[in-house]
Amino acid sequence: MPERFEKACTHFDKGEYFEAHEEWEELWNEAYGPRHAFLQGLIQVAVALHHARNGNFRGAHKLLAGALAYLEKGASDSSPVDVGKLRDFVLDFELAIQAIESGKNKQLPFFKLPYAAS
Repeated sequence: MPERFEKACTHFDKGEYFEAHEEWEELWNEAYGPRHAFLQGLIQVAVALHHARNGNFRGAHKLLAGALAYLEKGASDSSPVDVGKLRDFVLDFELAIQAIESGKNKQLPFFKLPYAAS
């Protein structure tokens, strides 16, 4: 795994979503094709989780919806992340936000990145 990508993943897995977004954004600026879309999806997931942790659910909703589309578009160049599992985590997170907004007492299921089997 390239060092800068790994650094971003480490930030994400520690719950340092803004820092992960910053690292991935540098890589995104240099990427093209499916990798560009994949990185855009990761950036949006990271910022969405950052917003959700700060109670900005409206911002989180918008970013999560877009993130899913970008992750799908970039799935062919998503190594080492398991995009299918990540999509499931994102959907579970979105449902948890909706549960909180509807008055149910539910914790947000923050998650670490899922990696594909080597």
